[in-house]
Amino acid sequence: MIIWILESESGIKLVYKSFMKTDIDEDLVSGFLTAFHNFSMIEFRQGLESIEMAGLRWIYILESDYDLLFIAADKTNVKTETLLGNLNVIKNQFIRDYGEIWKKRGNTWTGDIKIFEPFEHKITDYYNQWKKVETIEELADFLDILGIFQRIFIILRKIIENRMYTKSRNKIMSLVKSKFEDLKRSIEFNISEELQSISFSKGQWFDIIDNNLIDSDRKLVVEFLKKTLMIVIESLKSVKGRDLSYKYFDQEGIFMYLINNIKMLRDLNLEIFFLEIFLLL
Repeated sequence: MIIWILESESGIKLVYKSFMKTDIDEDLVSGFLTAFHNFSMIEFRQGLESIEMAGLRWIYILESDYDLLFIAADKTNVKTETLLGNLNVIKNQFIRDYGEIWKKRGNTWTGDIKIFEPFEHKITDYYNQWKKVETIEELADFLDILGIFQRIFIILRKIIENRMYTKSRNKIMSLVKSKFEDLKRSIEFNISEELQSISFSKGQWFDIIDNNLIDSDRKLVVEFLKKTLMIVIESLKSVKGRDLSYKYFDQEGIFMYLINNIKMLRDLNLEIFFLEIFLLL
């Protein structure tokens, strides 16, 4: 994240704080950002609150009562709402800390700007708090994802064990075992020791050890689980056929589970994956 606090008319930089490695010239960019914002006000009769530029997401807040322009930039995967909320916190704190100084100077920020340097430490404190919360939220999301996959695997095991004769069951289990071992040996996944925490046996089915995966490459784990789930579904379809597989999914409550948890799946960016894998067989 990068933060600018500028005098909105002149573009004079009051505060700049960056938590990203960048070659940005903070003073040059300050002038450009002010000019860009003023241009949008003239051309569109309103400021641009959010824009993607130079591989970053940029958020603007104009505080006209104090002649201030607050700007935050971060990676494009950061939600606009999150960045805007964080920038609002910084804006409100800055006005609380320095609003009286602006009034004493005759409604201007002209003067010694070193007085604003301590505010950089407050931005750092806020940033560290946000990163902690972000880490906790990411971990909670990851554990939710593991829980969803575990639940689906349990339902699929019930289908294979309770709704099939021995011959079909053994065929499916053998296919799953063979394809799963191939997957773990594939170039994409065989270098990851973390994935050893996801194991398969005909007797124990899939075993996902959550605690061993907490510090793992989470994107890699999720991708591995997706491909593993696809192996099970493809194996089931190849033995029992599409229509019968669809019937089993319905009878064992997979569709109802997905519907009841659709909001969580959407929030975890899993909605499309699960709908496609089960509905577009």
